[in-house]
Amino acid sequence: MSQAKNNNLSTDTLFQLAVSFHQQQRFQDATKLYESVLLVNPAHADAWHMRGLLHAQAGENKKAVERISQAILLNPAKSAYFNNRGLALQELNCLPEAMADFQNAIAFEPGLAEAHCNLGNVFCESQQHDEALGCFHRAIELQPDYADAYFNRANLHMKMRNVMSAIEDFEQALHIFPDDLDIKFNKAHAFLLQGDYEKAWPLYESRLTQNGVKNDYPTLDVPQWLGGENIQGKTILIHAEQGLGDTLQFIRYVPMLASLGAKVIVKVPLPLLSLFENMQGISVLFKNGDKTSPFDFHCPLMSLPLAFNTSLGTIPSCPQFFIPQPKVQYWRHKLDRKEKLLVGLVWASGFHPSKPSLWKDYERRNLPLQQLKALAGIEVEFISLQKGEPAESEFKKTVTLDWGGPEILNCVDELKDFSDTAALVMNLDLVISVDTAAAHLSASLGKPVWLLTRYDACWRWGLDREDSPWYPSLKIYRQPSLGDWDTVMQKIRHDLLAMCADQH
Repeated sequence: MSQAKNNNLSTDTLFQLAVSFHQQQRFQDATKLYESVLLVNPAHADAWHMRGLLHAQAGENKKAVERISQAILLNPAKSAYFNNRGLALQELNCLPEAMADFQNAIAFEPGLAEAHCNLGNVFCESQQHDEALGCFHRAIELQPDYADAYFNRANLHMKMRNVMSAIEDFEQALHIFPDDLDIKFNKAHAFLLQGDYEKAWPLYESRLTQNGVKNDYPTLDVPQWLGGENIQGKTILIHAEQGLGDTLQFIRYVPMLASLGAKVIVKVPLPLLSLFENMQGISVLFKNGDKTSPFDFHCPLMSLPLAFNTSLGTIPSCPQFFIPQPKVQYWRHKLDRKEKLLVGLVWASGFHPSKPSLWKDYERRNLPLQQLKALAGIEVEFISLQKGEPAESEFKKTVTLDWGGPEILNCVDELKDFSDTAALVMNLDLVISVDTAAAHLSASLGKPVWLLTRYDACWRWGLDREDSPWYPSLKIYRQPSLGDWDTVMQKIRHDLLAMCADQH
């Protein structure tokens, strides 16, 4: 639309046309018209607000806050302005400011269910769980068909380990939106956490088409195998997914495929390539990104439990990894075993710059380096298995200062891939690790692993058990409450001292 035609229209007409374009997702046209309105009438509060919403939709949350703040200056009693500015502030991690905005929105419009739900989300992020539950309850009272409120309350129940309540809320949300993939995926996690694998695995397939992750899975012209077809004499591609730990955990299904008479092609991330060489059941091994030879079927690695109808009692054993003996011998010579126990340490999981949505989970999963001071004075030889930044750099910097913790031998610069790490682990008596790939590797090798996990642990570690059906050599040390690493580390210290006493 030309500027000349714009001049012939009233600002209200221009604004309504801009809103129409906005609703049609014609964002450039809407932007031009909102700007035209503000050029003629700088006091048009709704235009400032809608311009801010466009910025928020584009991920430009600082600009969104600026534009909506201008709207609030012009009309400080409109609940929608505060609610939407609160959302932008929340995206910027300005949680106290976001909380204040949602509270203002509720003050101006007590019946605004969305503001109660949004306030609940901020309380949840601020670890104020009782307050968050109250907000979600109120949002549902105001709007009984509010699927997002049920979904958010269910996720909070999961965090608080109220799994039955979470499942009930996921079911309510699915009753409203039966095809929602996020709800199905999170409900799958609730069943997995309970150990109800039969109900979980079919729902877990929703991960393959979720909006946030579907691009992680290849689009292939051959059918996906889920156990229905006879694969005797057929070739099947198994492609790794999610994290390195997930691949280590689920690679155990490959020998089962081979036992059905299939030729199995496996694609995995490069760091795992050498570890899986010569593994039983793998016919051809490729790294991610390589072009493979032809195949008849494919299956994402973490769909194999569904294909094999895995229950808690039918989890297959870990496969045997063939680790080059020269590597094992190298570490045996380098560590020069004496009387002390050799204990590997991992205190931080990997950091994925490309997946900011996972950062908060990783942060809660990690053990602050200073917590290792609880192990000072114990007569064992500690060896760092800690790979990845920023943990490696922080460790090197910290131990050169007035550390006050145990002496830790750091050889990780020599660990180029997982077969190197496996060779080192084979020479250790124990690995103490947070929930990361090193724990999966060490437990797969049959080494004793003491797993340090957050209160709201990953589904694979169950609810209250200290052992693992996936790894017989693994023992779980779980936070008794959110963030309580002190109690965990005191228990680790006690048990490690007892282990040393038994050694002598």
